[in-house]
Amino acid sequence: MAYRDIVVYLDAGADCPARLRTAINVATKHQARLIGVDISTKEALGGESRERALAIEEEFTTAAQEAGLDFDYHPARPEAHTAEQLFSHCADLLVTTQPHPDQRHLANSAVPRDILVTAGVPMLVLPTGWTGVDPIGEQVVIAWNFSREATRAVHDAMPILKAAKKVFVFVFASNYSDQNTDVQAIKNHLERHDVTVALEGWRGRGETDFTSALFAGLDRENADLIVCGAYGHSPLFEDMFGGATQKLINNISIPVLMSH
Repeated sequence: MAYRDIVVYLDAGADCPARLRTAINVATKHQARLIGVDISTKEALGGESRERALAIEEEFTTAAQEAGLDFDYHPARPEAHTAEQLFSHCADLLVTTQPHPDQRHLANSAVPRDILVTAGVPMLVLPTGWTGVDPIGEQVVIAWNFSREATRAVHDAMPILKAAKKVFVFVFASNYSDQNTDVQAIKNHLERHDVTVALEGWRGRGETDFTSALFAGLDRENADLIVCGAYGHSPLFEDMFGGATQKLINNISIPVLMSH
């Protein structure tokens, strides 16, 4: 698999310029076409955000041309809500940002959560306030739990994993051991794709939760990307998009590539 078409969602929010820089970097690295999709709302076209909203197409076109990319641009209708209407079906990767608490009204509310769970396309979600300067995909942590969704995420992220300097497979389980057959199986599978793999396990016995254990591991590994499955009651998914707690959405500081 290779990334040949990458969609970046554009809006009048403060995080859009860094999101576009990141998408351009990823598209350049993978020699992909970059497709800009303007998801501005009717509200964005009024008040102080109007000038920024009207400049989205020109700024995207200029940036893509300067990067020497093959590109395309689509304005989505403000009332768009399906994956088809938001141009996600003919893409290998979607790029967006966590919703900014003060700027949710500027971008279509279907992005990111609804599109992530309906499009069938992996999504790179950048944290609010991301600068677009730091590299993505050099030190990657896979949040692995042997589920269908995690398996899908690993295969969707394979172009990034193969190019990474190091990939850490993080397993949170009460019976974790590096020598467990299932743990060795995912390690061997990745190595057959020429991925450089290290194992990182946490024997969860109720003293902490998945998210806390994961980020404790990230502190040690200096990771710049998390790869994980997005599924109904995943702690990572629920925390990012409004589940029982807000721990992750309040503290996450690195990008996450998710698949459903």
